[in-house]
Amino acid sequence: MRLLHFSMCLSVLLGLLFLSSCNIRPKAKVLEKPIFQETKNPPEWLKLNVNEALPEGDWVTWTPTGKFSTSSLIKVPRYPRKYSPKELKENPALKDFKISLLDTQDTLKLTGVRNEQISAQLAFASRKGVSAIKVKVNDLMSLDGGILWEKNCQVRVVKYLPVARARSEYVWSPMMEEVIGEEVSGSMNPNVVADALVEGGLESLDPYTAQPFWFTFWIPKKTKPGIYKGSIFLEAAEFGERKYPLQIEIKNEIVPDSDEYAFHLELWTNPSAIAEYYKLNYWSETHWDYIEKYLEDYASRGGKTITTTIIHEPWHKPWLDDSTRSQTAFGYKSMVAWIKEKEGGWRFDYSIFDRYVKLSREVGIKGSINAYSLTPFLTKQKIPYWDEASESQKEIYLDVGDPDYAPTWEAFLTSFKNHLVQKGWYDETYLGFDEKPEEVLKTVMSVIKNSAPEFLERIVVAGHTEASSYADNLSISYMFFPGQPLEGKGKIPVDSALRQRQARGKATTFYLCAEPAHPNTLTFSPAVESQLIPWLALKYGTDGYLRWAYNNWTSDPFNAPVFLHTQGDDYYVYPGENGPISSIRWELLKEGIEDYELFRTIKDKGTASEETLQEAIEFATRNQDGRYKRTTDITQARELLLKPNDTSFLKTPKAQEMAHEK
Repeated sequence: MRLLHFSMCLSVLLGLLFLSSCNIRPKAKVLEKPIFQETKNPPEWLKLNVNEALPEGDWVTWTPTGKFSTSSLIKVPRYPRKYSPKELKENPALKDFKISLLDTQDTLKLTGVRNEQISAQLAFASRKGVSAIKVKVNDLMSLDGGILWEKNCQVRVVKYLPVARARSEYVWSPMMEEVIGEEVSGSMNPNVVADALVEGGLESLDPYTAQPFWFTFWIPKKTKPGIYKGSIFLEAAEFGERKYPLQIEIKNEIVPDSDEYAFHLELWTNPSAIAEYYKLNYWSETHWDYIEKYLEDYASRGGKTITTTIIHEPWHKPWLDDSTRSQTAFGYKSMVAWIKEKEGGWRFDYSIFDRYVKLSREVGIKGSINAYSLTPFLTKQKIPYWDEASESQKEIYLDVGDPDYAPTWEAFLTSFKNHLVQKGWYDETYLGFDEKPEEVLKTVMSVIKNSAPEFLERIVVAGHTEASSYADNLSISYMFFPGQPLEGKGKIPVDSALRQRQARGKATTFYLCAEPAHPNTLTFSPAVESQLIPWLALKYGTDGYLRWAYNNWTSDPFNAPVFLHTQGDDYYVYPGENGPISSIRWELLKEGIEDYELFRTIKDKGTASEETLQEAIEFATRNQDGRYKRTTDITQARELLLKPNDTSFLKTPKAQEMAHEK
């Protein structure tokens, strides 16, 4: 097994230049790896399932969930099936997967506010093969002359990926069977699920195969409120063009720009994965160009924090043959180069760290600079360094209790503090810790106190409530929240910790990883759960949400999507030829954050009563298992915010059924 090596090009004293032990590659043309190629001829029983689910006709178009306004909240099964009356009675959420033929006279309706995006889907299937499939939207116009331009709509093809099992399912996380619902389909050769969103048309579609298209409408901040009308056009070589009326009602409310979101979104970005996937020289100009594209994407969702690495591989795990390696496919290179001087002291090169922080600020990431990490993860720390005495690359291995641990880290923190003060970043920089027990944190705090005590007020921890007294910014595992497997098992109950931290003005978020089973944003998690996440922050009064990974891909995430953790746990986006490819999960998380900001805007304006606001939260969060959740929970919660004095929509038979269930 090839261990991941320390990688950094350093400028040393007196102009001496040397290269570290990174694998230097010639510059290569960046090629997009082929997206998963599905089985071209699925078994006939699977085709029969699809045939039974489809209405009459050779080309069937439908709105997923039956409503354009909720159509984005499910992942369309590649191979739809028919549901029995018993199934529908036992799980009403299955009604969202029934297929009803969309007539060209049916108006597709959406509602939104200014400065937000709205997503929707149309799907189609054919009993015959079709080719040259194109979808477009024309300009939308209101009666008073307002225009939503065609350029404000993006149409993407929904791509399906294979479903794969992971080691974490056998060790600590839920098995995939506890997560997946109707959105995963196939003959287990393999099963597939919709996720990646790819620009362009579709060359062909096989018979008895569903294909959705994803629409994203951006509503400019200065759009006039009103009702805008236009059309969606679907075309296939074998069937010609079909035109469907489109209507978007724009309300008067405005949500903030993403860089002004109150919601605290923290995802750990990894520039090493970018270099490795695209086969780029580390920290080359091409590498930096790609880093910028991914940081811009993270910032577009309101990403708040800058994840930096101050050592090589902060997240190491035991591996085969008594070795260790990163818990991700490509690992993390340090942004700080460690140099052992001939006299025995330490010197540090921060040039990569500085450029990464500067670039992150330039693209709009305004929050804290989080440095990982002083503590080992699941093995001893391995710190590669350049040894001036021997003019060679060496490594030291440290655990918190080792004699060399404190003096080594005190030397680093003293230097780090002085450098940050010089750059004007000291007050913005936090020391980051991931799932560390209290006894470890106690030891580390004494090291910090002896070298850079101001950092004691700027500690960020992802872990359990027992770390609350140490962390200015604490992210608590959602496993400890009400209704989850570890509820009541923490040293400090979650509700108590939240109240204490709110009273002290301390930032608190919750985090998800490969657990719990629900809610989550794994590749095969029910789609609605992604938009639900920010509503849970409203429900429990947290400041936002953290996930440990944004782009920790495998070497081929489209065909071999799992390295160690449950599929999708370690990435929200996919690597495309020119930068990030979005996903259904990534789009719906964005729209959930917009819901959070809309809620905050309505609350600040006082246009809805506290009772109405709480009812909206209850509707959105009333069922956290997306397999059984009605997608209308989210849209009705929004409607309560936008029409606080009109609850007539709650008096429908469906609403009464929902209220009864509630």
